Amino acid sequence: MARGTEPVRRVELDAVARGMPAELQVRRGADNDLGRIVEFQNRYSRPSQHTTAEVLLRRKTNPEPLGLTLFAEDVAGSVVAVGTATDGGLMRAADGSWRLSLHVADRWRHRGVGTALLEALEAHARANAATRVVVAVRATDPEGTAYALHRGYRAFHERIDAYVDVRAFDGSRFEDPAVSMSRHGIRLATYRDLLRENAADIEAFQRAMISAVWPMFRDVPSPVALPETPPPFEQGRKMLEGAGLDQTATVLALKGRDIIGITVTTVNENGSAYTTFTGVTRAERGLGIALALKLEVLQVLKQRGTKLFGTTNDKKNGAMRRINERLGYVPDPPTTMYAKALA
Repeated sequence: MARGTEPVRRVELDAVARGMPAELQVRRGADNDLGRIVEFQNRYSRPSQHTTAEVLLRRKTNPEPLGLTLFAEDVAGSVVAVGTATDGGLMRAADGSWRLSLHVADRWRHRGVGTALLEALEAHARANAATRVVVAVRATDPEGTAYALHRGYRAFHERIDAYVDVRAFDGSRFEDPAVSMSRHGIRLATYRDLLRENAADIEAFQRAMISAVWPMFRDVPSPVALPETPPPFEQGRKMLEGAGLDQTATVLALKGRDIIGITVTTVNENGSAYTTFTGVTRAERGLGIALALKLEVLQVLKQRGTKLFGTTNDKKNGAMRRINERLGYVPDPPTTMYAKALA
């Protein structure tokens, strides 16, 4: 078998476990472990980032054959730590960066659990030609920050989660988004309506959409360099439709038949929603399109009884953050990205 195609063999897992308390065991994550892993991760997530194993499986449309999930469990079978390493699959970074994530339950910290998992994840990334690894640490986790620095990681980027109370949101202080956009010859339409309008050739519409949106996507500040070209169409369509996109809360801006803006929304089972991406083509920026798109989505979510609407923006994306401030989003303490070069 070629080097790097088998992430971690059994003997290596035994070696990882030897670095932990004797009552813990380490296993590679599998689909039938998702329920327990998701429950563990939800303990540390904000409401709009909660998910379920069923949703996660439905949204898993980006093949990541080199991805690795390790988790530690106690003698009762409870998950006490989860770590992941991924090159991004079809969204792999152009500079060879890998993303790692690691969380250890509070009572198991300072007992070697995190170090054993992190070293295994780094080794896996290194074996698969990663040039560096990137981790995210929330400002609310000072221990995590100190640990990342101790392990040789250095801060280089910040991201900010923010949330708006949909039920309390008052859109009357803004001009109707459809009216404001009509003055620029721009139409707002939901993804569902556009699928209906293009029912005769949905594939052609989706190809045009992916082609138009990809440059917007790459323009958003990011901690890692994104690929220059989108994934192959069939895979891109699966990622688009399977990633939790809500058809009535995902809104596009069009000038004629040209797609010039989009905001993609997921709606969760717990009464929250989340913006996964908002972008406007360069030539049409400065017209208030992003604000109009977000207002349109907020109207939809309010009618549906959604409670909380979340988003994440890079600190460098001042334009989008100012829009969210106008809409009443309340920011969380920032999440800092740390990177470490791999020799």
